Amino acid sequence: MRRVSEPLRIAISPCPNDTFIWAGVALGAIRLPWPVQITYYDIDELNRLAQRGGAHLVKVSFFQYALLPRGSYGLLPVGAALGYGVGPLLIARAALSYEALAAAKIGIPGLETTANSLLHFYAPHAQNRLVYRYDQLIPALLAGEIDAAVIIHELRFTYAKYGLTALQDLGAYWTEKTGLPIPLGGLILRRDLLGWRAFLSAALRKSLRWAYQHPASALAFVGQYADDMDPAVQKAHINLYVNAFSHRLGSLGKRAIATYLRLARAATRLGSTPPA
Repeated sequence: MRRVSEPLRIAISPCPNDTFIWAGVALGAIRLPWPVQITYYDIDELNRLAQRGGAHLVKVSFFQYALLPRGSYGLLPVGAALGYGVGPLLIARAALSYEALAAAKIGIPGLETTANSLLHFYAPHAQNRLVYRYDQLIPALLAGEIDAAVIIHELRFTYAKYGLTALQDLGAYWTEKTGLPIPLGGLILRRDLLGWRAFLSAALRKSLRWAYQHPASALAFVGQYADDMDPAVQKAHINLYVNAFSHRLGSLGKRAIATYLRLARAATRLGSTPPA
């Protein structure tokens, strides 16, 4: 197996699910055989980083994974965001009909994101989409810059306090139509390091176990990066997004990802926005 002569560059989001899973490694409780450099980016930035090979190990949306050249990365079977009731929400200031989405300006957290593809899966006629950093979607909606927004991460726990309303749970819609959990994002390892995949997967599972065994330390670390500093929101986020699939994808998780990737790649070959 090829050793890394430089620090192992890891890129994840600052969201509580990612930082909770990685806390053991980041705090030095779980040691790897290389120096570790962890950086934190928004999902759209992470997707672009993966496109240019800018990290050894990076968290990406599964839609971005579908677009990457085959064999350029390998998926880790741990650390994924996947499950039931974990999908992005389509929200607005007030109720909008399904038909009204055709003319609505809809904010999305990136074009090459699972969230955008799920919007297309639900409402393919909603084509007027504007890209915002995920944490700027609610401010843009409140300011009247957009008519609706597809929100992700911890925003699903906080949007209601702004008087906003949910039009559709896009992940629930996927599950209703496919019977499968929704694959949001996963950790991918650059192909020149795939010989270390089993080792790194085992180390990350140790990091996750450490976080559960040392919740005070892990949650203090999470709080350094979370966009919403309310500990209750951070815990709710972790409880929802860190689940059995995060520990091990298993056959059901792998089937859900394979189904999503097949549909996304087929739609891309046809030149349309991926339906899911």
